[in-house]
Order: sequence, then C-alpha cells, then structure tokens
Amino acid sequence: MKKFRSNGKLFLIGEYVVMDGAKAFALPTKYGQCLFVEQNQSVQNTLNWKATKCDDSIWFEVTFELNSLQIISSTHLQLSESLQKILRQAKTLHPSFFETNLSYQCETKLEYPQEWGLGSSSTLIDLISQWIEIDPFELNQLTFKTSGYDIACAHHSQPILFQNNPIKVEKIQLDWDFMDDLFFVYLNQKQDTQAVVGNHYKNKPKDEALIHQLSDLVIEATKVKTLAELENIFDEYQTKLGDFMQQPKVKDVNFSDYDGTVKSLGAWGGDFVLVTKREGFEKYFKQKGYNVIVPFREMILV
Repeated sequence: MKKFRSNGKLFLIGEYVVMDGAKAFALPTKYGQCLFVEQNQSVQNTLNWKATKCDDSIWFEVTFELNSLQIISSTHLQLSESLQKILRQAKTLHPSFFETNLSYQCETKLEYPQEWGLGSSSTLIDLISQWIEIDPFELNQLTFKTSGYDIACAHHSQPILFQNNPIKVEKIQLDWDFMDDLFFVYLNQKQDTQAVVGNHYKNKPKDEALIHQLSDLVIEATKVKTLAELENIFDEYQTKLGDFMQQPKVKDVNFSDYDGTVKSLGAWGGDFVLVTKREGFEKYFKQKGYNVIVPFREMILV
C-alpha cells in the first residue's frame, strides 16, 4: 500500500489581492489529508474510492471504470461527479496512467473536521497529483482555479511567502516570541471562497496602487518583531481592503468590543479568524458561542 499526505492551509495575510499578483503570507497546518492507494488484483480497469472524515465515518464512496472514468456506482452523486471532474483533468496531464487495465482501491482520510475549511479540496488536488505524478499547480488551474497558495501549503512544512503568475514560493523562518499570544477561533460556519472572491473582489475595478500597497504590507508582516507591529499591519490591511470591497471587517461586525486584533483568514465572513490574546479572551469568545479556539503552535507548522 502506498501512502501520500498533504498539509492543510490558512491564509494569514494577502487574501483576495493574491489573485492579482500580490504576495501572500500563508501557513501550512499540522492538520491535513492522507491518501492510501492499493492495487486490486481481483478485478481489472476499476477505481474504487472511499473518502473518510476525521471521525472515521464515510464521507462518500464511488466506483469508476478506470480508463473511461465513468461512474459505476456511488453513494453521493454530486461529490462523486466533482471527483470525476478532477480525475478527468488529471487524465489530460497523464493519459497513460488510466490506460493500464489495472485496478486501484483508494481511501482518503481527513485529519480535521471538514467544516474547518483547512483545504479538503486543495489537499485532494495535491494528493491526486502525487499519486498520478503530475504537477498539482497545473491540475489546480484545470479544476478549482485558486491562486495556488493552498497547493503550495500542501507540500511545504513551514510558513511561506507566495506569489502566482508566475508561481514563486519563499520559505519563511518564524522566530516570533509572541506565538503564544496568537489563537485561531472558528466562526461556526464554512465559507465558499470562490463565491466570496467573485462577489466582493473580482467584480470591482482592478486597483494597481492598492494591490502594491497591500503586497507591501504582506512583506512587512513577515519581518515584524513584536505583536504590536503585527496587529498594526493586520488592522491597516483589513481597513484598506474592506474600504475597497465595501465590506465591513469581521471585528466591526461581531467583536467590536474586543480589545485585541481579529484578523479574517482567507475569504471574509467564515472559517477561522486569528485573534491576539487579551486577558479573559477565551471567556469572551466562548460566551459568544465560539468554542473552537486553537493555539497558533498547535495549528501551524513552523
């Protein structure tokens, strides 16, 4: 049996404008997804796929004919068709892989609750690419068409500075002595990144000056030495971006009386936010119904 693994991702700063070439500061997570592959000797030209969640419950199962990738049976047609589309695009990048008459038994396993939004799609793209031996960035452009930062996080084990078109990835060595003052809080709802980007950013006229300003703030964030410096950069970034998108910051909407910084990560409005510690912060967020609070060191590969 072969095993492949990909890291999840969180977007620290650089969201939205990374689509237009700005730099992004991204964080590979300790939680990810695995793919187990075994050849099935008892049948020919078949691909059995089982997706499991972190609690070992079955997400969905599907059986394909390998060479045509036609669905033979499925427990969830919509999810199976999504996987089918990915595999068909993978086939365009490595056709001979699917023309062997071999059969495979594949199982994916998430290491975190699906609703956390740490990259079940991007890790899947990376896992399939590892297995079939194709370029994950190419497969991403044929399928989800994200900026690619999530794909970069999937196979890096420390924070990165990412830029696309062309893709550039620079490893960042974090020596922050304030990591214990950083926490991720789950907002109890999963965000559709593609929809949010389309509704709030892509439909606005491109602002080159703003893109450069925000990209400069991203670079500054990689060089900070104190928590106060990072908080100031986060606040300035969110204010400038929010004004451009005509969208309120998550802190203004939900946490206006919180003394620390609250930074949206990736698509605004859902998934996790990063908060900076203040006295009584856990009680504050739990009283508002946000019970999933994860320390920075427990979540991020550094």
